[in-house]
Amino acid sequence: MQMQTQQRDVLPGAITLWIDPVPRTGYANMAADELLSRRAESWLRIYTWERSAVSFGYFDTAAEAASIFPGASEYIRRWTGGGIVDHRIGYTYTVTLPAVEGVMYPPSDQLYLWIHGALATALQQSGVECTLLTEDAPDGGRACWASPVKSDIVDEAGHKLAGAGQRRYKGAVLHQGLIQQCVPAEGWPERLARALAPEVRVVEGAEPYPGFNAELETLCRTKYETAEWNDETKGRRKPTAGN
Repeated sequence: MQMQTQQRDVLPGAITLWIDPVPRTGYANMAADELLSRRAESWLRIYTWERSAVSFGYFDTAAEAASIFPGASEYIRRWTGGGIVDHRIGYTYTVTLPAVEGVMYPPSDQLYLWIHGALATALQQSGVECTLLTEDAPDGGRACWASPVKSDIVDEAGHKLAGAGQRRYKGAVLHQGLIQQCVPAEGWPERLARALAPEVRVVEGAEPYPGFNAELETLCRTKYETAEWNDETKGRRKPTAGN
């Protein structure tokens, strides 16, 4: 298994750091991330979960997720890709990059490497020994943490510490990530923000901007909580036999 440690370039402008103080339901967390991705600035959101949750990429199913990680209170379809992730442990974060007229972001694999390069730097500065994979590890199954891929963050033994999924929408980028199997020192979100951008703005409170809570409620009701979003068959990976 080949590994590397490399610092990525930072954003040319500022990033807004929001350590969300409200533990939210699974779909409220998904809606919050989507709302930030619609904004005209870059965001780093750190957040927690109201109930025990497992999330799965857009093309997976709740049945498959429950067969791998049973016993969670919520099984949540993400808007992003990626594998099946157990959120009952670890630290969850989101990076959003805004749509900018005339600007096209690099391919997803380059953005993944750039963001994870910044995260690796922040973790190292927070006392975690880690590095970036330069190639995929052997496939361990649908569980995201069983299958480290290129640009995932691993420890010296090759155990996965951080992975993520991405989505692009109308020129914007949504990157949802998780840190597990390590305990970074206090202040790691600020270190990550500084590794991502030369200027960091901090917002506090349950609303990162006026009207956020009302928009959150509407998006949950009209999208994430609908039968269509939670349909296990339409255009997505079918549940495996026996699920």
